[in-house]
Amino acid sequence: MQPWKISAGLTAALAGSAFLLGGSRLEYLAPHWPAILAGHGVGLALHAVLALTAVAATIYVVARATGLADLGRRIDLAERSVRRGEGDSGLSDSLRQDEEGDWK
Repeated sequence: MQPWKISAGLTAALAGSAFLLGGSRLEYLAPHWPAILAGHGVGLALHAVLALTAVAATIYVVARATGLADLGRRIDLAERSVRRGEGDSGLSDSLRQDEEGDWK
């Protein structure tokens, strides 16, 4: 899996949970939302986009620094070598049967 996919998924999860947790605490502003958005909507949207970008960039950098960026390639390489018959023969046979649709 690519680090930008990890970053996008985690950022969406964090933003969604923050919205769910913080939305209930802003309930008292419900009658004032039209006035707030009219006066500050562009600024709020800009700050929200910049905050999400910062979170996504931080997760991306952490994934690159910890080696998660290469994890997908390493797993793909290991799977291809097992499918070629290198390594565990039982796993190779099971993968071959799975490709052929021969399930027991």
